[in-house]
Amino acid sequence: RAANSESLYKKSAAVPDSLLDYAKEIHAVERVTPKEEKELGTKTQEAIRLQSLHDELQLKYGRDPTEDEWCAAAGKVNMVSLQEALEDGMRAKNQLVASNLRMVQRVVNLYIRNGLGSEYNAGDLMQDGTMALIRAAEKYEPDRGFRFSTYAMYWIRSAVKRSQTSQSRIVNVPQRIHETHKRVSKEETRLRKELSAERREPTKAELAEACGISVLQLDRCRKAMSQVTFSLDAEVQNHHKPNSASSRKDTMYDIVEGRVDETEYERTQRLLMKEHLIGTLKQYLSPHEVDLLLLRYGLMDERALPRGMSGPLTIAEVSKLVGLKPDKVRRIIINSQKQLRHLMKEWEDFEYELA
Repeated sequence: RAANSESLYKKSAAVPDSLLDYAKEIHAVERVTPKEEKELGTKTQEAIRLQSLHDELQLKYGRDPTEDEWCAAAGKVNMVSLQEALEDGMRAKNQLVASNLRMVQRVVNLYIRNGLGSEYNAGDLMQDGTMALIRAAEKYEPDRGFRFSTYAMYWIRSAVKRSQTSQSRIVNVPQRIHETHKRVSKEETRLRKELSAERREPTKAELAEACGISVLQLDRCRKAMSQVTFSLDAEVQNHHKPNSASSRKDTMYDIVEGRVDETEYERTQRLLMKEHLIGTLKQYLSPHEVDLLLLRYGLMDERALPRGMSGPLTIAEVSKLVGLKPDKVRRIIINSQKQLRHLMKEWEDFEYELA
């Protein structure tokens, strides 16, 4: 059976490598007999009883109880026997859990055989099932006459199912919402069959009444379960944008970023980049060429411009402002850019920031 589990794990994308080693450790622990199981459960319950007495005494006196008070309440001769009972109970619980980890593995294997997808983590299912097994060991009362496996399997199955449900969505939805949605879907199917003769769909009020919830709770449940997630790295192609097929495609992140207000950090970064570019232009070009580039690309201080002009100006607006013909202005700008060819990468980055 261990070999079958190992081959099953290697074929599944939902199983991490660590689970293979963990499965080998599970099968190295021997199982306990029904008689040993009952003894371990009794020792565990005794340790839990002693710890509960300590907590009750602490709550009663408002302080930690003395050794004599604790021993008297627990019916122990001295503190040595009380500590031995606590340690025996802890060892018994650990042995009861370790010897029954195969039950958790059996439940998780059922999900893997049924095609657990790569979006799930079988290790997390195993972990949540193990925590449920520990809880079952603490609650198990052998005097009731049931086997531990019968009692613990309920805890394990519910915990693994809850873990699988929570992993099924990127945005976590509470377990109660999943249960309500399942009940709504079941009742909606039933009402549609009943109302098929009337050729109509069940109303929200009818569906809510059948599920035992209010219309508001029904709307909230449907809204929570209808949430859709998108990847910010997904490419979005704008078919209405010229040359969109050959140019760099926008992503969802670009769209979201474009809707966010500019932060103080971004404004400072933009200002520093602008000052750096202007300083670089003045090193390589004449003052007249610098002014034309500043006007053309919106780097000129708006306070120095005539009223009504701001931002990047067209060639016609620049020519009208400086008193030169548009062709002359265009040639000066082109020649200036050729002189700055080695700086064009930085200039293109700033143009992209302006866009």
